[in-house]
Amino acid sequence: MYLLKKENWWIWLLLLFFSGGSSSIVLGALLNVYNKNAWYTKWYIWVIGLILIIPFSIMVMVFNIDITTKTACKLGVKGSEAYLSPYIWIILLIIPVLGWICFVGLLIYLNIAILVKLYNGNGEKYID
Repeated sequence: MYLLKKENWWIWLLLLFFSGGSSSIVLGALLNVYNKNAWYTKWYIWVIGLILIIPFSIMVMVFNIDITTKTACKLGVKGSEAYLSPYIWIILLIIPVLGWICFVGLLIYLNIAILVKLYNGNGEKYID
């Protein structure tokens, strides 16, 4: 739990680069953002997704976006209430080029804002 201390923000920066953005899954576990009744805890959803030929990578990407937005909300990133709405992410994916650019920009913003909040010490209140 000492990874949430203010002086350890650079560890999360390295994890962000070396994990390709999936370090928010571990950070989400440390901040206790997982819900035991959410869609990602049900095994049959993953099986149905694989049977219906939904690529596993898309399901993992949606899971990563979900946890990243919940982590940002828990750390107090500005505008995080809007990012928790699935409609914004769906609209950005439907609009061809500009929406996709904004989609990637929002993900980059969320990851950088999470690092800034950790640097400011917002994660220290979740240390046991």
